[in-house]
Amino acid sequence: MSRDSNVFQASTKNAPSNLPSIATSRLVGHDAGPIRMVKFTSDGKYCLTAGHDRTVRLWNPLRVDPAAFQSKTGRTNNISALSSNHQGVSLHSLPPALPIQAYTDGHNYPVSAIDMDDLSTTLVSSSEKTVVVTDILTQKLKRRFQGHAGRINSVACSKKGGSIFCSASYDGTVRIWDGRSFSSDPVQILQDATDSVSCVKILENSKRDICEIMTCSVDGCVRTYDVRRGCINTDDFGKDMSLTCFVNTSDDLCTAVSCLNGSIHIEEKSTGMLLGTCFGGHAAGRYSLECSMTSEDEYLVSGSEDGRVVFYDWKTGHVVQSLEGHSRVTTTVACHPKVEHSSVLISGSYDGNAIVWTNGDSLYLDAF
Repeated sequence: MSRDSNVFQASTKNAPSNLPSIATSRLVGHDAGPIRMVKFTSDGKYCLTAGHDRTVRLWNPLRVDPAAFQSKTGRTNNISALSSNHQGVSLHSLPPALPIQAYTDGHNYPVSAIDMDDLSTTLVSSSEKTVVVTDILTQKLKRRFQGHAGRINSVACSKKGGSIFCSASYDGTVRIWDGRSFSSDPVQILQDATDSVSCVKILENSKRDICEIMTCSVDGCVRTYDVRRGCINTDDFGKDMSLTCFVNTSDDLCTAVSCLNGSIHIEEKSTGMLLGTCFGGHAAGRYSLECSMTSEDEYLVSGSEDGRVVFYDWKTGHVVQSLEGHSRVTTTVACHPKVEHSSVLISGSYDGNAIVWTNGDSLYLDAF
């Protein structure tokens, strides 16, 4: 299937109305190759995409590119008509979302992971074995950190101040870097994993006295490092459970852990108690699939190796929505961080397309 012949649509009947069901725009700008990661800024006004073309790009996903819109009138009417008839929307009918700028300095290899601080001033990205730190506003390269023996799978940026960075690697280590230091050496190396570390996040909550580094690994373990107390908590899912990604609820009380075998386990973060499992709705087994949580913590979202985006009610484990159209594996999904825009999602795929989905509300269609 060619990229331009894709038809994007929801394939689940009677899905909750607040879930995305209509493709409303696409992010156009990356050269041919996979979209490795999509991530919203903390305020939800913008998003970043990481591409195989060695660039990171900043977008306003809920606004159309005026130049493209003026040259191709009638697109909004086409989307509205197709949406009202519950038909799919072809790729060439989708208007391009508004591009803001691109970040290319320091990326000598495809960009596989990105993160940023809460003020959206500092971008941290990975390019093979290198951590790249960029000023989002000026586009200037600030730092490059090297030291990993294997490809970096995931990066994290401290939310307050954006000066502490973590990188998780295929070499089985997590390295902690201090952006304020003149030294290019890591301030600490976490070496507890016995296999590739697939995901890392920095958790900060001053009200609940939380300052933690959380990781998951192909060795089947989720590890939480309490930075202030200097202790580690390990939840072992078993050596046969290769963990590829995890996401926390907004209150950090529960964690959803995605496995290579296609199961997603939800546990209580403080005790490790298994609360439920989502399985069978998405295809998995070969790729590391990203999962995400809707802003109201009601639904769990996963990419799929058959190109779909699958929504689970994580309390019951049932599939409640499925979006289709990507011609290759959908590896990255990003839910809008604000509750009032919980029906907005962006999917990125190895077919080179990044698609913005909404529930068809006029609030979004009018923007295009």
